[in-house]
Amino acid sequence: MLAIAGGLAAGGMVKGVTGMGLPLVAVPIMTLFVPVPVAVSVMSVPIIASNLWQGWQGGRWRQVVRRAWPLLAVQPFGMVAGVAVLAWAEPQIVIGMLGALTMLFVAMAHYQPDSVMSATQERWVAPAMGLCSGFSGGVSSFFGTPIAFYLFRLGLKKDEFVAAIGVTYAYGGIILLITLWAFGVLGLELTGWSLAATPAVFVGMWLGQQLRRKLNADTFRTVVLVVLFIAGLNMLRRAFMG
Repeated sequence: MLAIAGGLAAGGMVKGVTGMGLPLVAVPIMTLFVPVPVAVSVMSVPIIASNLWQGWQGGRWRQVVRRAWPLLAVQPFGMVAGVAVLAWAEPQIVIGMLGALTMLFVAMAHYQPDSVMSATQERWVAPAMGLCSGFSGGVSSFFGTPIAFYLFRLGLKKDEFVAAIGVTYAYGGIILLITLWAFGVLGLELTGWSLAATPAVFVGMWLGQQLRRKLNADTFRTVVLVVLFIAGLNMLRRAFMG
């Protein structure tokens, strides 16, 4: 339990710095001690609580919803498919594909650092990323990578990016919670453990926020790309090593 709490705090610290990365860090640590469906279920309440707080702090949630609604509208459909895979099938192949796509996203962002999506591109990229996000989240709770890539390409400023991440991730967390309950993966006992896990995440987030205030825009951008790169590597590791 102490190791799991430490993993949750570490994930919270990464999230406090970049606005994301909570399940990326916490889930792999928890899976050393509990099955994957249990680890994904335990993340459900911390994901919602931490992102609601993060989005509300930014004070820009209405603007985010108005701009990202095509992504948010299709995300539940991908989530249902992803949780079905989590509940009934071997998810390693799917996770490997998601990891490869994440690495591709990072490479595109790295080699086109100043490019921002046009309004035409945004109209079709948003729903595509919503489906990818929902499916990835249902399988592994890592629904943030496609969303982060989409928001990253909008050219948002540091604090705007973190606020947008909070709003969109909170929505995804709520959909994940409902879907896990619907498929019988999450029950009352795991919901209780998920609630108990939340304070450790907030401790880590507070520490991470103190660090983020010391980062300039270029350093913040680099940190975000590194977190996404590690997410891709971690998914490939899970695909090939279990």
